Amino acid sequence: MTARIALAALALAGCALSRKAPPLEFHYFSAESPAAASPAVRTPAGDAPRLRLGPVAAADYLCYRIVRRASARSVDPYETLRWAEAPREYVRRALIRALFDSGALAQVVGGVAPTLDVEVTAFEEVARPGGHAGRVQLTYRLHDDQLVIARGTITAERPARGSGMDAVVAAIGAAMDEASAELAGRVVPRLRAPAQPAPTEPAPAEPAPAAAR
Repeated sequence: MTARIALAALALAGCALSRKAPPLEFHYFSAESPAAASPAVRTPAGDAPRLRLGPVAAADYLCYRIVRRASARSVDPYETLRWAEAPREYVRRALIRALFDSGALAQVVGGVAPTLDVEVTAFEEVARPGGHAGRVQLTYRLHDDQLVIARGTITAERPARGSGMDAVVAAIGAAMDEASAELAGRVVPRLRAPAQPAPTEPAPAEPAPAAAR
């Protein structure tokens, strides 16, 4: 009798394990700015500073899952909410619009020119008691082939206007545009600043005339 009960329990367990769990339904969102739909591209002037946009990297956890920050030390990914593209791709296009489409700089892909490297260190929803917001943080380094010209970190945060994930995604996109515009506002003046002349060595002192005898 005991053996029969055990076999029946095993059969029920096997049926439960063989049942397939319902598939997850993923929802995809785009952080693309509305400005990307109808970009106003201006041709840079002939004397516009030249710049190469280097790699736009991202923190390892910033891939396709949308993440939510609940504290300064905790970031949790959503199970079924995804970006249609990796955040670094959205940021790269936003930087191109801010740096080059305005005509302030000439984008180069070869030759000698300063290079801007960017890392996306935050691209997230921020949960607060008063409401949710979108937050984007960019760390940058502007350099030539020898020296670092400028470096820093830019953080932009925009409140979600409304409820639901669409409002949060729009806030993240707005924060991305704000951070990109601020980065352009820092880089362009540094490239337009006149080059400082190299320090000159003082001329050697002339020998004192010999005293008359």
